[in-house]
Amino acid sequence: MVDTSAPSRVIDGVRAARVVRPESADDVAAALREANDAGQAVAPIGGATQLDLGMPPTRVDLALETSALDKVVEYEPADLTVTVEAGLRFSELQKLLSAQGQFLALDPPVDDQATIGGVIATNVSGPLRFSSGTARDLVIGTRVANPAGTLTRAGGRVVKNVAGYDLNKLYVGSLGTLGLLVELSFKLAPIPPATGTVAGAFADLDAVSSAAAAIVRSSLSPLAVELLGPGAARAAGLAEQYTLVFRAGGYPQAVDRQVRDLGTLVTNHGGQALETSDTLWDDLARLRREAQQRDIVVKAAAPIATSTALVRLLEKTLEGREATVWAHAGNGLAYAACDAPVTADTLERLRSDVAGLGSNASLVIQRCPTDLKREVDVWGDPGSSLPLMRALKTKLDPKNTLNPGRYVGGI
Repeated sequence: MVDTSAPSRVIDGVRAARVVRPESADDVAAALREANDAGQAVAPIGGATQLDLGMPPTRVDLALETSALDKVVEYEPADLTVTVEAGLRFSELQKLLSAQGQFLALDPPVDDQATIGGVIATNVSGPLRFSSGTARDLVIGTRVANPAGTLTRAGGRVVKNVAGYDLNKLYVGSLGTLGLLVELSFKLAPIPPATGTVAGAFADLDAVSSAAAAIVRSSLSPLAVELLGPGAARAAGLAEQYTLVFRAGGYPQAVDRQVRDLGTLVTNHGGQALETSDTLWDDLARLRREAQQRDIVVKAAAPIATSTALVRLLEKTLEGREATVWAHAGNGLAYAACDAPVTADTLERLRSDVAGLGSNASLVIQRCPTDLKREVDVWGDPGSSLPLMRALKTKLDPKNTLNPGRYVGGI
C-alpha cells in the first residue's frame, strides 16, 4: 500500500487529511477497517474526475484511491464477459475489448483518467443507453470492500448467474456510500460490423417532438437518439438549429435500410437532412465532456414524451447564459451546462418546473460552485424512498464511514 501524508485531494473545499493508494483488494479492506475502527471518514476516489458530484462531505479524514487496482481478473471473449479491478481506466478497458471485436456498451462523457469503478459508482451514461441500457443493466457481479474490513461478492462472472444480482444494483450510482467497489464483472457486446448516422435539422421543437415520437413508435431500432439545442448543434459542426441525430448499427444491409428509413422519417416530419462527418459521434462525445466542465451542469429527467419540453425549459430558464443543451431524446433525459453566475432561486425554479412534467420528473445539479451548494440541495427531494435509503446506509455502513454527507438526503 502506498501511503502519502501530503494532503492532495480536496472535495468541495474539504481537504483530505491523508491519502492512501492500496495495491490490492485486501489492502483496501484493511485500510477501511482501520479508518472505521478509528471513527474516520473515508472518501473513495477512482480517477478523481467526478469529485464535484454531490454535496460537500462533512469531513474527509482519508482519501482512498483505487488507481493501483488496475488488473484484468478474467476475460472470456467467447462468453462475452469480463471481470476487472475497479481502478482500471475505462478507456483502457474499451481498448482491450476492442482487440477482440467487443466493447462494454457504455459511452459516458468521461476523460481518459476515469476508472471503471468511478463510472459505475456515479452511474454515468451516454447516448447508447437508448439501446443498451445503463450500468445497472450491464453489471453482473461485484466484489466490495465493506467498512468493517470484509470483502463480499454479489452476482457472478457469467450472465446466467443471478445469485445476489439485485445487490449489485445497490452499488451502481451510490457514490461509494455503501461499500467500496474493488472488482466488477460485466456482460459485453460485439462491436457492430457497420454503423451509420442520420442527422436532421428542424425549425422548432414541435417538429422535433413529432419526429422523435414517431421513432419511438416505429419498428426502427437505432443505437442512439440525440437531440441537440442550437448551441450544441453549432458546437458539433452542424446547423445552428434543433437537431436530431440517430446512430444505426449492425450488418451493412440492415444499417443501410435503417439509414434510409430514418432519413425518410426526418423529412416526413419537416426536418432537413444534414451531411455528417465520420467524426460526428466523437465530436458529440467531446462536446459532452467539455460541457461537463462548465460551472453549472444539470440533468433533468421526465417521461420520454416530454424530452422536448425538458429542452425548452432548460433553454428558457438559462437564456442569456450561452447554455449548451442536449438530450437523450429516447430516454427522457436532458442536460444543460453554462457558466456562473446562476442563483439558487433560478435552479429551484427550474427544478419546480421540471417536476411539473410528471410524477417522477426530477432535476439533479451535477456540478456547481461549492458556495451554491450551501443554498440548494443538488440532489433535490428524494421523496418516500429516503427512509429506505437511510436504513440501507445504516445496515451497510453503521458508523457512517463512507463519504458522509455527499449523497441524497445527506447520507
